[in-house]
Amino acid sequence: MKWTNFNIKTFSSILSSLWRLWFFLVFMCIFIFFIPALFYFTKISRDQKIVCNITRYWSKLTLFASGVFLKIDFEKDLDKNESYIICPNHISSIDIPVILASFNKPILFMAKKEYSKIPIFGWFYKNNTIIVNRDSNRDAYGAFLDSSNKLDKGFNVCIFPEGGIPPPSTKLRKFKNGPFKLAIEKKKKIVPVTMPNNKECFPWSYFKGRPGVLNVKIHTPIDLDYIENNEVKNLNNKVYNTIFEELSNYENRQ
Repeated sequence: MKWTNFNIKTFSSILSSLWRLWFFLVFMCIFIFFIPALFYFTKISRDQKIVCNITRYWSKLTLFASGVFLKIDFEKDLDKNESYIICPNHISSIDIPVILASFNKPILFMAKKEYSKIPIFGWFYKNNTIIVNRDSNRDAYGAFLDSSNKLDKGFNVCIFPEGGIPPPSTKLRKFKNGPFKLAIEKKKKIVPVTMPNNKECFPWSYFKGRPGVLNVKIHTPIDLDYIENNEVKNLNNKVYNTIFEELSNYENRQ
């Protein structure tokens, strides 16, 4: 029996590793295919909204070719002429392509500077995201100003308020105040997003993972008029509680 269990676990780990390798290869092949267009609209034509459209299709194609399908639930349709601050929970490295594939709007991410060091991809990444070094207050403030500028230009800014992927045992880590200060400063609505099962498909361990259906709940945009005194803490709590409640509801349905 032990030998049988060992064989099943080993076989499952091999399949998961092969699938994750396939996902990476698909991701890179599509990236290479889009390099000429990405370079042209990043360096020559400098049209970042077209770059956003390309990255959205890049994400959709990668997910589809890897057998990952999205079940997207909008509580309320978003105004196509309005820009938002998008605040999802962060549970997996697949979160970014899932967000890009879920919204039919130009989205820029506030993201860590480490990925900008990757050859070729890093150059594109650095020029099409809002880079933040959380260890530097000066850099963090610069990212805040950059985000403000992008919102003025009609982009939507996605910020993971947890600041990173928490340990697997943590349902939802305490939120940082950055996106909520930005929302109040720019008088922009926040769209909470709950992704409850991304880590089932793409967990921390390389030897685990599988294709499947991922649930994405896009909550009603939070209007600052309904936040008491327009305080950062109240807005933070509102978004946190919205996502935490949805995560709990998903767990109870399983």
